[in-house]
Amino acid sequence: MTEKMAKVAVLLATKNGIRWIAEQVNSILEQQGVDVKLIISDDNSTDGTLEWLEALAETNDRVTLLCHNISFGSAGKNFYRLILEADISDCNFIALADQDDVWLKIKLNTQVKLLVKHKAEGVSSNVVAFWPDGSRALIYKSEPMLRVDFLFESSGPGCTFLLSPWLITQVKMVLSDPNGEACKILLHDWLIYAVCRASGRKWYINPVPTMKYRQHNNNVIGVNYGTKARLTRLKNIANGWYRREVVKICLVCQQLSHDMYLKSACDAIIVQGLISRGKRLKLMSQARRKLSDRLLLTIVTLLFLF
Repeated sequence: MTEKMAKVAVLLATKNGIRWIAEQVNSILEQQGVDVKLIISDDNSTDGTLEWLEALAETNDRVTLLCHNISFGSAGKNFYRLILEADISDCNFIALADQDDVWLKIKLNTQVKLLVKHKAEGVSSNVVAFWPDGSRALIYKSEPMLRVDFLFESSGPGCTFLLSPWLITQVKMVLSDPNGEACKILLHDWLIYAVCRASGRKWYINPVPTMKYRQHNNNVIGVNYGTKARLTRLKNIANGWYRREVVKICLVCQQLSHDMYLKSACDAIIVQGLISRGKRLKLMSQARRKLSDRLLLTIVTLLFLF
């Protein structure tokens, strides 16, 4: 590893991203200090994205486009396809990429060094979000990790992730059953983080941003920033979406872990009833990393909304 550059497989999921795809792909292929292998899965794009990718793959031997004419219906399922099917056997690390961001040139090299330094299986980072009107904001995800925060949230945007081959193998294992709970989880980044932590392995969150995180009306998730984002979060809690996703995560984590505290925490979340709700309230101090999020989760638990 010290004699030659690390080889990084970048798994890129696309769908109707012709407005941004060239800038993002260029920022990936221009990464400094690493050898990049770009593997792309397209979700039946109809805006010229697919044709652009086909031309790129024909002229650049570092780019592979997986067979297409497949409709996945969500970014998460597209990433699951990449994780299961991409040939990464010759790579030292694996990164995930969205179609509409811009990576700093030192992103992957920085993350490789951090993963090795901290003996972690996964690395993520803070990001700088930017909007079409030119406004920007630092999106802070590097609060200290808590004992069971992974049951309630991801470590940050999946587009910041760098992963070890061991972790990708573990994720492949939980995704191997197409009817299993893991395949039903909508947010791939949350699943990956949970698999790592539930397996007792280390994750590191870099406080230094490594990419520019584009915000627009077609973002699948986007940042939890501003009044609109907060209202969306409250809606997802009120309609039960958030609890359903947490339960799916818990079901996967219970199968991976031998930690009795974690198994008990999952039971407290999965099972309904007053006793379980009391146990859930005790978990709140070890839930989401941000204090305001923990307070909100405590309130909605008291109001029978979680």
